[in-house]
Amino acid sequence: MKVQPGDAEISIDGEAWRGPGGQDRLTVEVPEGSHTVEIRKSGYRTYVTQVDVRRGQTTPLNVSLRGEQQ
Repeated sequence: MKVQPGDAEISIDGEAWRGPGGQDRLTVEVPEGSHTVEIRKSGYRTYVTQVDVRRGQTTPLNVSLRGEQQ
């Protein structure tokens, strides 16, 4: 998962995740199935999506949050 800005708050199925050192790229291992990803930061629109993960596969997600005024 790649997120801009890099210090945005990321939660997967309601559990908070943080990249090492606030980097904009985060690798998360989750069980196969459907997962809810939420990315938020003050001053930006919150991004929420459902991601379907298949066993043994990587599911890339690239998100650039948009400012609330856009």
